[in-house]
Amino acid sequence: MRKKFIKGFSVLEMLIYIAILVLMLSVIMNIVISVTRSGRIIKSLRNIENSAVLGLERIGRETRQAESVDLVSSILGVSPGQLVLKGTDALGNPRTIKFYLSSGALMFSENGVEVGALTQIEARVSNLVFRLFSGPNSQGIRTEMTIESGTSTHYRSDNFYSSAILR
Repeated sequence: MRKKFIKGFSVLEMLIYIAILVLMLSVIMNIVISVTRSGRIIKSLRNIENSAVLGLERIGRETRQAESVDLVSSILGVSPGQLVLKGTDALGNPRTIKFYLSSGALMFSENGVEVGALTQIEARVSNLVFRLFSGPNSQGIRTEMTIESGTSTHYRSDNFYSSAILR
């Protein structure tokens, strides 16, 4: 007489397989959540750094090209500050440059015409201070800026400082 072997899985084998699959699924879900969280943090940091580099570089360049600071129109030493620079363009025409905050964005205008924001849409400038410093033969501007980006769970804020001397 031949014995019949029943093919298939026992209940114990099925429970072991299900436990292994659940464990693998939980590890994979934790990895996906971690990668998503890291991506948001990196995006916030990139927004802050790009805004700071563009804003401070433009302020520095315009300050170095300017001939003087308009002390009447500028707001120095407090936040939100405003910097108005006077100079001439390549053709010798008078040129006025203005940096200021508007709804958390660092704005730039030339000869009264708004050029646009120097910070990214996702970044917000919460502190902008311009300080005038001078020596016996030179004058310069020190810029202090705090930029924020992100959501409540992935919020980042960094301080940036720059100095430039007028020509």
